Amino acid sequence: MSEEVYARQHATYRSTHESIILAAKKLIAAQGFRGMNMIELAAEAEVSRATLYNHFRDKEAIGVALAQYEVEGALTFLGTPTDFLINFAKAISQSAVLDSLRKRDRDLLPAIFMPESVSAVGDSELKVQAAAIWSRVGETLKHRLGSAAPIAFIWLVGQALAPLSAESIKVQAEELLDRTLF
Repeated sequence: MSEEVYARQHATYRSTHESIILAAKKLIAAQGFRGMNMIELAAEAEVSRATLYNHFRDKEAIGVALAQYEVEGALTFLGTPTDFLINFAKAISQSAVLDSLRKRDRDLLPAIFMPESVSAVGDSELKVQAAAIWSRVGETLKHRLGSAAPIAFIWLVGQALAPLSAESIKVQAEELLDRTLF
C-alpha cells in the first residue's frame, strides 16, 4: 500500500471517528448518557452500526473517547497561568455533555473524574483509559501552573461537579493562583 493511499485511509478513519464522537456529544447533551443508544448514534453520525462498532466496542468506550476529546480541547488554551486556568474551568463548566450528566446521569460522574476510586466500574481497560486522561490533565496543570497544580486540579473537578458562573470562575481562579503561586 502506498503512503498516499494509507494517508487517505487514515484521514477517513479519523474523520469518521470524530464524527461519531461529535454525534455522541450531541445525543448525550440532549438525552443523557444512558438515554443515548448505539442505533441512534450510528444514525446521527451517518455511519453503519458495523462502522460504529469498528471504532468503539461499546457505549462506555464512546464515553471515554468523548471525555478525552473534550479534555484535549480544553488543554490547548494558551496565555498566562491565570488565563489558562480560567479558560479550562469555563470549558468544563460550560460543557453541554457535563451539564447533561449533572442533570440526568449524576451517578456516572465519579467514574469519570475518579476512576481509580470507583470499584463499580467493571471494565478495567476503561478505568485505565480514564485514569490516563486525568494523568494528562495533571501533567499539563503541573507544567502550566507549577506548585498550584494539585489544588487547581481539585478545583477543576469541583467545576465539573458544581460549576460556578463565568465571573465567579475568574475571581476564584485569580485568588487560587495568587495564594499558591506568589
